[in-house]
Amino acid sequence: RQPEVGIPLTFSQFENLSLEVLVDRLVHRHQHLLSLRICDLMQLKSNKQAVLEHWACARIRSSNTDDYKVLGREIISKLKVSPGISFGKIAETAFNQGLKELATMVLEHEPRAHDQVSLLLNMEQEERALRKAVESRDADLIMSVVLHMLKRLPGQSAAEPPEDPEKNPDGAAAQTQFFKVLEQYPQVLRHLVAYYEGFGLDPIKSAGRNATMALKRIYYELKKKKVAAKIKVIESYYKPEWKQRIRMLENAQELYKTSDPFAAAATKTQARLLQIQRKCEIDFKVSFVDLSINQTLAKLIKYGHTDRASRLRKEFLVPEKRFCHIQVKTLAKEQDWSGLAALASARRAPSIGYEPFIEACIENKAVTEAVKYISKLSYSNEKMEWFCSIHCYGEAAEVAHADRNLDALRQISSRAKTKPIVKARIDDMIKELTSR
Repeated sequence: RQPEVGIPLTFSQFENLSLEVLVDRLVHRHQHLLSLRICDLMQLKSNKQAVLEHWACARIRSSNTDDYKVLGREIISKLKVSPGISFGKIAETAFNQGLKELATMVLEHEPRAHDQVSLLLNMEQEERALRKAVESRDADLIMSVVLHMLKRLPGQSAAEPPEDPEKNPDGAAAQTQFFKVLEQYPQVLRHLVAYYEGFGLDPIKSAGRNATMALKRIYYELKKKKVAAKIKVIESYYKPEWKQRIRMLENAQELYKTSDPFAAAATKTQARLLQIQRKCEIDFKVSFVDLSINQTLAKLIKYGHTDRASRLRKEFLVPEKRFCHIQVKTLAKEQDWSGLAALASARRAPSIGYEPFIEACIENKAVTEAVKYISKLSYSNEKMEWFCSIHCYGEAAEVAHADRNLDALRQISSRAKTKPIVKARIDDMIKELTSR
């Protein structure tokens, strides 16, 4: 009934409207104190928050003070009595009224990181927004801020890499600031790298090409030469032209020199291998590019270019035993039994022993050839075990008989049940030894 309120209302109307609607009407008439007392009396928590928010926004719109700090402290002290209130709406009102400092001050008390960050971005305070996103530890929120910052770079979109400042001088300052921010927040850099790596680093596809360019640009600007070199190496293997690949590997080598000497040496070696492989392709009219050093050696041996393979082994410091294993496997796979025999007899005994020869023969189903190398083994028990493994029980029995090993003969006899004639011969050997 008070004139300043001025809402004629019967009890029936009040019941139909509900108390919440009445409070809302009072708020829109700027009867904030009365509305607040009603909310406290009737314990209307959500309505109380709405009343306080509306009061704060109205206070900002009607304020004539130049001291935003005084106004900010007044609003914050009043609103703190109601936990969960949205300071974001109040800060947005301040910003719309041109009170940017007040908006920033009020927004510091916004408990919801997403609302806080969104408004900061609207206020063009990207760095503050990024700091708040990082503090929230919300990966999606962090990436939304980073992508927003990328879009704001002159002539850029989130899916494209930052441009070379020399090509776009107007955007140089903005890009410099962007990379400085990345340096301050390593976790943000990790998120951005993961985002670009998610596109794949295949330069043939548009998305992969953009991602690769972006990562290179980021690493170059931040002087992370080691990872920049890694991107270069990956990118080089998508180049169809071997000359382009060598050029990119050489660039990667230069980047590795100061950051990772071992990787620099490995990259240099790979570039040299690529040159040799290309030379082999020209000389022998067979594809070699993209093979590993072991595969290259095996292919040279396969086509009978053992001398070239030996020179390559020495240049790339391939251990002699590994080279010998490659020779054995390749010759056996090609069924070159005479070449394998020549390799085995090139020395008094092969440096890798005879077992790899036996295994290679068995793997290629050449039991007859395997028998030759089993016979060259030094120890009788090894001979017997190998002979039995390829079902040559007669040969195993001969070794046991020569050693006068009755236990071994009995074991071989029990394993030779599927070969009655051989078993009978072994049993005769057992009788011969037991009768003496």
